[in-house]
Amino acid sequence: MIDAIFDHAEDVARNIKTFWFEPKRPVRFIAGQFTEIHLPHAADDRGIRRWFTISSSPTAALVGITTKFASPAGSSFKQLLSDLKPGAPLKLAEPMGDFVLPKDPTIPLVFVAGGMGITPMHSMLQWLQSTGEQRTIHLIYAAANTDELAFLPFLQRANIKLTTIIKTPGAEYQGESGSLSTERILQLAPDDGKSLIYLAGPESMVETFFKEFPQKGIMQERLVTDYFPGYQQF
Repeated sequence: MIDAIFDHAEDVARNIKTFWFEPKRPVRFIAGQFTEIHLPHAADDRGIRRWFTISSSPTAALVGITTKFASPAGSSFKQLLSDLKPGAPLKLAEPMGDFVLPKDPTIPLVFVAGGMGITPMHSMLQWLQSTGEQRTIHLIYAAANTDELAFLPFLQRANIKLTTIIKTPGAEYQGESGSLSTERILQLAPDDGKSLIYLAGPESMVETFFKEFPQKGIMQERLVTDYFPGYQQF
């Protein structure tokens, strides 16, 4: 375990915040990996630990995780997290996970993010920006409404093709709207036979796409997945 202290939080979309932690020793991880946060407290039945994707770049001085809050705050863990004061102690597990960029930078990538599935991709894009490495990436980002598009200003500036899909758009929205599906993804990003498709979002969404893409002729070897349990389908 890694001892750390809470540094600060920032709003990145409606009811979505990034929490920044200062580890007592350097945390080595690959962009896209996740950690487990331990917050001892008088917990409800969901306990004192939660898994979170690290949404910050490995090159950042602090470690950031980004999460969505229900209204009201929900579990005792989320309530305590939202009330943390600067300097509060906590523990981080050693990062792990294989939802990471391919070693070959020439492979084109299609990122498909549903809701909070944007977090590992944000880490990857931040890392690419900070290192100056170039990749060919088309990000398809689905959210319930425009207020829940996290990191949007950064994504709009990133050196990628960005397509947003909003389920219930307002009158001012001019992008794609409706629900996310395998057919919709392939319409927006026609298969070139070589791209890797990264799928991150609600568990049911990722499981559905992982099953349906092979039916469209895209083998599972070209699919990279990251599941986010407990979030709504897009």
